[in-house]
Amino acid sequence: MRRMNPLFLLLALLVVLVPGSAQAGLQIAGNRAPRERKETPPRKGMNLGGSIRVGAAGMQGSFIPVVRGEYEINGGITDRFTLGVTLGGTGYLGIEKGSFNADLVARRYFGRGFFLRGALGVMSHSPALGSDRMRPAVGGQLGMGYEFRVLDKLGLGLGLDYDGRLRNDGRPSQTLLLGLRFTGYLNKKH
Repeated sequence: MRRMNPLFLLLALLVVLVPGSAQAGLQIAGNRAPRERKETPPRKGMNLGGSIRVGAAGMQGSFIPVVRGEYEINGGITDRFTLGVTLGGTGYLGIEKGSFNADLVARRYFGRGFFLRGALGVMSHSPALGSDRMRPAVGGQLGMGYEFRVLDKLGLGLGLDYDGRLRNDGRPSQTLLLGLRFTGYLNKKH
């Protein structure tokens, strides 16, 4: 069997021991170790949000402009996952009848602010391609976005969502939304 080079063993031992002892030496001497930046901001606990989004809905062989406002009440299960309820209203350009929606919303955060969003719920009136009548619909939304922390307890999010619903007459309803969302984090322990 071949013998290991003592110089190789000494280098391996130094690589393993020196970084740990250097950090311990800094802490013993009273110096603080470099502060690590937290990967994700705190989101645990109750939070309230409001959003305004604009987009387009498919109707009568074309698309019509849409404006949707929503209020959201969430609970942060962890700093990376929130679950909540959204109530909102949608206005359609050129259509007198608007709609109201209620959805259960889940949001999963990755890193500091990127998130994926999913929602399931109902809508009181929804347009469909090739149809001129508004009808109730069930379905949900899939989206993604990024949340910036403006203040310690205030987030500003930008997002893109696809809203797909199935109306009670069997026709699909589709809307693409781009929007802005403000979130206030109410948890006192951050």
